[in-house]
Parts: sequence; C-alpha cells; structure tokens
Amino acid sequence: MAKKRIRKILVPLKDLEENSVLPYSIIDQKGRVLVKAGSRLTRSVLQSLYELNRSFVIAEVMEEESVVAKEDVPLQLKQETLEDLQSTLEDLAQGKTVSLDALEKDTKNLIQAVELNPGLVVPIIQLKKYDDFAFTHSLNVAVISLFIGKFLNLSRQELLILGLGALLHDLGKLKIPVEILHKPKKLDEKELSVVKRHPIDAKKILEEQTSLNSSKSQLIALQHHEKIDGSGYPLGLGSKETDFLSQITTVADIYEALTSDRPYRKGLPIGEVVEYLMGNAGYKLNMEVVETFIRHISPYQVGDLVKLSDGREAIVSELNPVLPFRPKVRIKVEDEQGKPQLAEEVDLARITTLTITEELLSKSKIRLKD
Repeated sequence: MAKKRIRKILVPLKDLEENSVLPYSIIDQKGRVLVKAGSRLTRSVLQSLYELNRSFVIAEVMEEESVVAKEDVPLQLKQETLEDLQSTLEDLAQGKTVSLDALEKDTKNLIQAVELNPGLVVPIIQLKKYDDFAFTHSLNVAVISLFIGKFLNLSRQELLILGLGALLHDLGKLKIPVEILHKPKKLDEKELSVVKRHPIDAKKILEEQTSLNSSKSQLIALQHHEKIDGSGYPLGLGSKETDFLSQITTVADIYEALTSDRPYRKGLPIGEVVEYLMGNAGYKLNMEVVETFIRHISPYQVGDLVKLSDGREAIVSELNPVLPFRPKVRIKVEDEQGKPQLAEEVDLARITTLTITEELLSKSKIRLKD
C-alpha cells in the first residue's frame, strides 16, 4: 500500500468559490492554519485571503508519497508571469521607464511554488508559446535556475535575485535588429558582434529604465554568457570575477537554448545536451551547478512519446529518480488492424545500449495561443 504524505501546493485564489467546502487546509508561509479543511468559504473569509495580496494560497493536501514531482510549477502561474514579462518588455522596447513590481510578485510566487515542490526529481515542463520564443525561453530559464538554486540551498533573498535576473537576462536582445535575431542562417562576424553586445545593453536598460535595485540581478543580465575559464562574453570574465548566481543562470540558459528550436536549427536531443553540460563542467561551467542540475531534474513526464536509438517509438511509463534521463518506457506497436498499442515495458536504466534520441510529443508542451 502506497504511503500517504501531506503535500503543500499552490492554489490560484481565483479558483476559490464562495460557499464551497474546502477539501484541504489553507496555511500561511509559516505553516499556521488560516482555514481548516472541511470549512465553508464565507465571503468574509475569502475577503481576508484576498487582503494577503497574493495570486495564490498555500494548501495542505493528502496524497501518495513520491520522489518524482508531477509538474514543476503551476501552469497558471507560468501564464501570468509570461503576460507580465511580455508587457514589461514591450514597454521597455518603446523606451518607457517601467516598474518591476508585477515581475517581482511573479518571482516570489515562482519561488514559493519551487519551495513547495516535494520532488527529488522535477520534470522540466517545456512551456512553449510558439510565436514568442524570447518570452518562454526567459521564463523557462528562470524556473530551471530557481530549482537549481533550491537544491543548492540558496536563501529566499538569493532566490529572488536569481529569479528576477533570470527572467530579465535576455532583455538586451531588444536592441538587436529583427533581421539578425531571426536570421535562419549562421550569423557572420559582424552580426555576431552585434548579438554579443546584448548583455551590456541588458544591464544598461535595467539601470536606466527600470526600478530594479539589485545590482546582482543586473550582474546576471550582464554575465550570463561568461564562462569560468574566461572564454565567454562580453567581458571575458573568469570564475572569480563571475557571480555565482550568474553561473547558475548560465547553465539553465544553455540547457534551455540547446533543447529548443531556433530559426537556424532544431533543438538538440536532451542526451546530447546533458553530455555537453557534463563535458564542460569544471572547465567552462561551474561543476557544482551542473551536477546539481543533472542529479535533480528530469526532462520527461509519464505519458511523453519518445523515439529510441533503435528507431522504435515508446511512451514514458515511469520516471527514474536516480537516473532521470533513463526512465522506463512502453514500446509502441501496431495491432493487426494498424491501431497503435503499447507492448512490453523496457527499463532504460538496465539496457544501457538503448537511449532516448528524440522527444516526439510531450504532454507538457502546452500551446497557450494559436
């Protein structure tokens, strides 16, 4: 019989209905019960929850214990953050001076969701908004960075600096001409030099057009392409000159960029990207950050359709908390009528000659808009 555990989750405040009976208790950040499970939500109770000035409340629910989380952070929270990020960048592109209060609130909610996530292995949910890569890339980098920060035991203040910096790390690309940013071919040297200015432009925009006071968040925007051996850009800084939070964002940025489609190439298989990260750990990338990332975060969810190295297609049937890149899969076959069926289960942790080469369809790739 599966063990039961009390899990803390985030529930959107707008989902709470007047006169409904709560199936869970609502608590504050210190664990104190605000509303007990089984209570009826009166108008006055709802009003007191809204006065907390948060989009989500913390709920305690009873569920089966698992070492694998079902998701990284709630979809609605991602959607709200995307909308605020898009609005902020559009205003900055028009030369406006903006407040970052909304993004700071979103970041605090993201931190709360990350802290409440009980998984020892967290599946990276690739939330793709097909017409706005820049926004979803920044959001995914922020989520990945926060999970790495959590597993590195960063303080809440450090997580806030990290999350905000990661959300805004690429805003310098607002200064890059569209024809260069979306060029379907490899950039020439002149175009590449324009692109390599975007970290400097990002820091300048943050200093001159926003209310961001954290110099370390600005450093993340400036340093996220630096490498610890000094081979990065724009300043060629080494490990001692590069802030640790920037080094976290660098790893998250590389992973997210390499696994995503770009105008000039398809996203690389996850296994290849992991090999790239490990091959550069301790050389160009912070070893502790890379190892923490690989050890704790899974690229798959149960139900994802994948292609194996022998050409067969399979469905991910069970995640592996020890070797997250080698889950159990069910082989996809066709019956006599040509209808798809699932055959035997294969444990990729035991059959080391067989690997996942491509993710064909992820149940977590959610399209927000047509």
